[in-house]
Amino acid sequence: MVKRKGIIVYFQNKKVAKEVEKAGVHITYLNPKANYLSGYVDAEQFDKIRKQIQKFRQVRKVDESLVEMDEFDFKE
Repeated sequence: MVKRKGIIVYFQNKKVAKEVEKAGVHITYLNPKANYLSGYVDAEQFDKIRKQIQKFRQVRKVDESLVEMDEFDFKE
């Protein structure tokens, strides 16, 4: 099973969401009024993707989500 880490990206313009998705983030929620999106990435690539996203022009802040992705195991 692939380990995932949640990521939250705060931005100035919602058009940056397409660039974030191309960087490797699987977007789960996009709030255009509050100017943020949440998603997940592979835990091994988290630091690399985070640094890459922080360099985008319209991105204000990138945070790690506080929700543990291990809780979302759907095996019964």
